[in-house]
Amino acid sequence: ASMGEMIGNIAHQWRQPLSTIMIAATGMKFQKEHDLLTDEDFNNSVESIKKSTHYLSDTIEDFRNFFKSDQESSEVLIDDVIETSLDLFGFKYVSNSVKLVKEIENISINTYENELIQVIINLLNNAKDALEESKEEKYIFISTKKANNRLIIQLKDNAGGIPKEILQKIFEPYFTTKHKSIGTGIGLYMCEQIITKHMNGIISVKNIEYTYLNKKFKGASFTINIPINI
Repeated sequence: ASMGEMIGNIAHQWRQPLSTIMIAATGMKFQKEHDLLTDEDFNNSVESIKKSTHYLSDTIEDFRNFFKSDQESSEVLIDDVIETSLDLFGFKYVSNSVKLVKEIENISINTYENELIQVIINLLNNAKDALEESKEEKYIFISTKKANNRLIIQLKDNAGGIPKEILQKIFEPYFTTKHKSIGTGIGLYMCEQIITKHMNGIISVKNIEYTYLNKKFKGASFTINIPINI
């Protein structure tokens, strides 16, 4: 059962970078056929492919080492972690339909970078899936701040929130196979395991109402609370 769950999460982790590679490759082919491929476009696409393939390789190693306790942490800037997550998630390919609002306090932390990236990508996927049915302007908000020697990351959307009857269940193992309405394979259980067991942190979710640009929104808000130093 654990192996099946892990394979399912790896498959989901790979879906977005594979899509990014396909879009970059077909885009270059189309541009070349129509004499539209500039050096800048070529270099950007190749860099995107390189980043995605590197992430695919790292994902395998991360999951191979998932239950090991001898992993090495590293010093990183949270802004770099978020930007890498957005690149690997392929945000530029959904940016026409979803607007991203960042409020980043660029904090240096000692943590497991690749695992934190996995969590952020999962939460981005979760928000994107939830926003697909929304008829209004779509937003994802990401903010970071430091409090009591801990890093607080908040990621919220304006998709209307998670139904109350399942709000407390979404971090349970196998939840996504039982509740298809919230998306498949989003790996929230794995996110919870990474944050709590590997980073000595807390991940929580709640529905919130808030105002942005004089408009009232309602959506799900995920909060990650981890130590500045592992």
